[in-house]
Amino acid sequence: MVLSLALHFVFLMTLGILLARRTSGTGAPPDRRIGIAMVHRLPDRDRYVDAAEIPPETSDSVSQDVSSSAAAAPPADFAPAVDLAGVLREMTETPTPVSGSGLAGETSLDGDDFAEGTGSGQPQSLAKKKATLFGVSGFGSRFVYVMDRSDSMNGYGGRPLRAAKTELSRSLSTLSELQQFQIVFYNDQAIPFQAGGITSLIQGDSSLVGAAQKYVGGIRAFGGTEHSAALKMALRMQPDVIFFLTDARIPRLSGSELNEIRGRARSGGTTIHAIEFGSDPAPPTDSFLIDLAKQNGGQYQYVDVRKL
Repeated sequence: MVLSLALHFVFLMTLGILLARRTSGTGAPPDRRIGIAMVHRLPDRDRYVDAAEIPPETSDSVSQDVSSSAAAAPPADFAPAVDLAGVLREMTETPTPVSGSGLAGETSLDGDDFAEGTGSGQPQSLAKKKATLFGVSGFGSRFVYVMDRSDSMNGYGGRPLRAAKTELSRSLSTLSELQQFQIVFYNDQAIPFQAGGITSLIQGDSSLVGAAQKYVGGIRAFGGTEHSAALKMALRMQPDVIFFLTDARIPRLSGSELNEIRGRARSGGTTIHAIEFGSDPAPPTDSFLIDLAKQNGGQYQYVDVRKL
């Protein structure tokens, strides 16, 4: 009996040792490590990041870095659209030209028959001189003309727009190379005159004035009206005088917008004159343009478009 137990014990021990030495598994290649991967969609590729490799305290910064990379590395064939409303936000010293169309579906600027310029020389000093627009006089060496080109300027057989363009061209012809100027036509977008890529103040020499007059001659009116953006664009150039012309009593500039414009004008030493086109026999008494001129040391002029 004892001998039988001993034999069974030895047999079980031997079997256990043999089983312990056998290699576990199926004999197939070992399984790969699994985990969670974060994918970041970039413009031209996908980027995978192992979540286990990102320390908790730095995961936010890694995400920001990836987002920055996506913004900084667009695909080679990516052509961003020029942004006008964003233009005003990003402008610093001078306005950024905005690509737009005078007619729906066109790709070039309307009234932009002028495509190239000769650039502007910089004289040693500027001279102050009087410039006029519809009987309003401004004195200085740097002038910006802000002109409404919204669809309402096509009224009365197009007389308002034609008269504005004719008077602007005449005013430009009185400038000399010792003055600087710029033109901002606007509807629901503001577009500065471009002379060979120059969108800041331009010298008033005859060649550039002639190019500007050609540009003005090609301008057409369409679209809505956004006063504030055009005025802010002009104020960025810190002119001595702004001539502001519109036939749009509505929409009005709000009180806060008028205050902001007044602050910028004072900072740049700018006078703002306002010319209003209307169809009433007498000038209105509640026009925001009266306040605009009064608050910025300028003159207000009313023009009955029926008499143009």
